[in-house]
Amino acid sequence: MNTPAPKSSHLPKHKRRRIGFSLMLVLLVCCLQTASACKCEDHPPLTKIQCNPYDLIFEGTVDSVSGNKETFGFVYFSSSALYKGSLPDHGMIRFDASSDCAMSFQKGETWIVYAQYYKYALAGVDFCSRSRKKFTTGDDYYAALNGMTFLDEEQFLLKTFGVHASGTQTKSEMPARVLIQPTAYWKLWLLLISVAVMFLINYIVKKLP
Repeated sequence: MNTPAPKSSHLPKHKRRRIGFSLMLVLLVCCLQTASACKCEDHPPLTKIQCNPYDLIFEGTVDSVSGNKETFGFVYFSSSALYKGSLPDHGMIRFDASSDCAMSFQKGETWIVYAQYYKYALAGVDFCSRSRKKFTTGDDYYAALNGMTFLDEEQFLLKTFGVHASGTQTKSEMPARVLIQPTAYWKLWLLLISVAVMFLINYIVKKLP
């Protein structure tokens, strides 16, 4: 009497490839989620004490954006209300344009900016500061983060600091600017690494017995 041969414990080739493809998708999703991992804590209620860490507080409209896409960008504002610090009528603010906490500015937007000096008379802003954009349509997601509306924040700053006169700067004295959008080059590297890992997983799956 012939004894039946034991069944192979190996998965069929098409199932191994399906599992490998699923692993690649999971890896890609995890990488994309990591790419947007910048989180900021909700700000405490706005008081004068909460404004102390900021050297410069003003409201202004974005004229243009320029700078090094791989590190920092520079946004140029036409100041409409200077609450704290010193700023020309057309002031320049540095911002992070490359990390997962990169900021984005568009020409014509109105912002309340909370900035700190990183060099003499040169101010920078970061994603987790109290800086906020004015929304004319849609939901203002800064309202939940800052605990007040844009109008309420305007009124608080006006009552607390008043409006100070800004400096003047002619356009001929301003550096040349090109309107660009800040991009995060590190995301491209992350995508390339993800693709390389997917090819590696696919290669290993094909080599399985």
